Amino acid sequence: MSRTAERGFTIPAPIDSTYCHPTSTQFKIVIQSAFSGGGTYQVQDLEGNLVLKFVKSSFLSSNQVVHDARGNAVVILKKKTFSARGKWNAFRVNKKAHEPEDLLFSMEKESLIPWNRSFRIQLPGNGSDEFTLSFNSWASHFKLYHNGAVIAEADMKRKFLSNSQLIVTAKAGVDQAFLASVLVIYRERAKQQQAGASAAAASSAAAG
Repeated sequence: MSRTAERGFTIPAPIDSTYCHPTSTQFKIVIQSAFSGGGTYQVQDLEGNLVLKFVKSSFLSSNQVVHDARGNAVVILKKKTFSARGKWNAFRVNKKAHEPEDLLFSMEKESLIPWNRSFRIQLPGNGSDEFTLSFNSWASHFKLYHNGAVIAEADMKRKFLSNSQLIVTAKAGVDQAFLASVLVIYRERAKQQQAGASAAAASSAAAG
C-alpha cells in the first residue's frame, strides 16, 4: 500500500498512488459479454483508452488477475475458500506463492443478513482507515466511502447482447485501480450467487 499524502491527498492508495488523480475524474469499467470478450473487464478512460484489464486466472476459477495497460500483471483478486461472508483478498503479484506481506486489502459482506447491501474493505495493519462499498436494491448505483465520507460513485449502464458499463466518478486522490477492483469483486460475487440460485432452482424443479 502506498500513501498519497505526499501529493496532498489523505486517502490511502491500497494498490498504487500512480492510479490517483489530483482532481475529480471519471472512467468506465466495460463489462465484456460472453459474446465479445469472454466476460472479462476493462477499465478505460472516457476516450476509450485502456487503463487496466481484468482476466480470470483460469477457466474454472473466479479469481481475477489485474493487468496494467502494458499487459503487466500487478494484482490478483482471490476468493477465499469457506468464508461465511464471501471474503476476497487482493494480493500484489509475486513470482512466488502469495505471502501475508503481499496482501493489499480484503473485502467481505458487512453482515450475514441477506438484505444487507454493504461490504467492508480492510487494509492490512491499518485500523484508522475504513472503506465501505454500498449499493442500491437494483445494484445499479454504488458508493464507496472512506471513513464515512463518499469518495466515489458508480452507475450501471446495461446493454442487451453487448458490453455493459459502469460509469465511475472518483474524487481527487482516490486509487482508481483499487476502486475498480472493489467493483469487479462485487460483480464476481453477484455472478456466483446468481449461478448458485439458478442451479438450486433447476435441482428443485428436477426433483419435483
